[in-house]
Amino acid sequence: MAISNGIRAESCLDCERTDSRVRDLTPSQHLAIPAEALRRDLGDVPRQARYNRRAALRNGAVGMAAVYAATRLDWDQIWEAARAEAATTSAARKVVLIYMQGGADGLNMFVPQADAQWASYNGARSNIARTRGVSTSLADVGSTPLPGAAGAYLGLANPLLSGAMNNQLYGMPAGAGGLDTVFGDGSGGAGSNLAIFPAADYDPPNLSHFDSRDYWFAGSVTKPTTTGWLGRWLDAQGSRTNPLQAVSLDSALSKQIRTAGAPVCAIDSLDGVVFDVAGVSGDANRYVQQLGSIAAGRRNAALARSRATYALTTRVSARVQDVAVGTPAGVYPDANASYLSNRLQLAARLLGGGLGTRVITIDWGSFDTHGSEKTAMDPQLAELGACLSAFQADLTARGIADDVITVVFSEFGRRVGSNDSAGTDHGAGGPMMVLGNAVRGGLASEPSDLTTLDDNGDLRVTTDFRHVYRAVLEEWLGADPRRYLPDLPNGTINRLGNDPNVLLKAS
Repeated sequence: MAISNGIRAESCLDCERTDSRVRDLTPSQHLAIPAEALRRDLGDVPRQARYNRRAALRNGAVGMAAVYAATRLDWDQIWEAARAEAATTSAARKVVLIYMQGGADGLNMFVPQADAQWASYNGARSNIARTRGVSTSLADVGSTPLPGAAGAYLGLANPLLSGAMNNQLYGMPAGAGGLDTVFGDGSGGAGSNLAIFPAADYDPPNLSHFDSRDYWFAGSVTKPTTTGWLGRWLDAQGSRTNPLQAVSLDSALSKQIRTAGAPVCAIDSLDGVVFDVAGVSGDANRYVQQLGSIAAGRRNAALARSRATYALTTRVSARVQDVAVGTPAGVYPDANASYLSNRLQLAARLLGGGLGTRVITIDWGSFDTHGSEKTAMDPQLAELGACLSAFQADLTARGIADDVITVVFSEFGRRVGSNDSAGTDHGAGGPMMVLGNAVRGGLASEPSDLTTLDDNGDLRVTTDFRHVYRAVLEEWLGADPRRYLPDLPNGTINRLGNDPNVLLKAS
């Protein structure tokens, strides 16, 4: 049994024991992140001519980064590099990777709509199938056809959509968007910013969490490698001195950005630094601030200095808290209740700050739904749609939406047929999406045909995930994909009809 953000899913032990974090490396150092570094959200934090430790202590630190590098880096050198790279690469293209942990059920996200396909779908999983049309209750959840010609193929599960009878049924705030907000009309033109790959995997599929995750993170299925697919790109194209160029929003590094030498890091929060007094409940900062405001006797200079230091420290801490939290532009779910909302708000802050950040990784969710799938999965789908829409709006407000794409994926899909526990077991052909202003939105791949399954009774893979990686590297980052994807199969993404087989809109 796995629990994520209050969501309980009946998952296998294989899933519960693993995630994307690197286990065999320890950080080479820890780095204090000064409030001043988030230059676009400084508030009243004063600017310094150059970064140094004294300035960081004066203005406060918003958090700590665990740095993974081949050698120990000088503190001043890191921040001078971050500042210089932020100035020269402010419009550089950036990638956010969201890993949906556990193997998400793409069939219950992107629901067949054609009569024969829906009949096969419903017949195989009648105890968890979506209906076609509006949702009438949490137990009777429908699906809405995609706009345009794609609607003849697939519909979005209603929890992914905005609205009172869609994601708001699961506690998303009024005004929150959904996948419909970013999918637009599905034409691939302006406002059509979400590309959907309904059955992405590799062939033949491997249904082990351990193996499949490592393939996705490495970008290689048949050629073992210890580095991640974007880690290799960072080794070749990244900074030698700025670990903030690639950040895992976690307590440890993601395998996706593990490098052979280029510095990268993990950051769990930017909540600032506060006093924590043993045995004191509530806001210890407030008590310390009250202590600091008590005047000392005229002859007790040492006590006066001590109390003044406490007062200054709490003022800096409070100011840093404001800088760290900021005011997001999008209508996010409550960040205290939604881990994904918390992570994406943090991602927007980092991408919009003066840190030279190019890559961010996020692990999220509990999608290994061997039992009670709708109860476990649907609130997460509502969270996903609302968070992605809010994140895109946040990036737009920060003026960087044209510079960021977001890749969402899971390590495999689920079986077509459900089990007796109202869940699904490991299968092939999982969901994958790419979001961004530059992305040519729409149904970006033909769905798998439910009337002609593979020899194991699973979906046939219609998109090799490495072809999507290829498009990210080649079209978005301007890199040679074969240099970073050692077993890249021939071919490209294969869009529907006469659509060009590209990921991005024409520039």
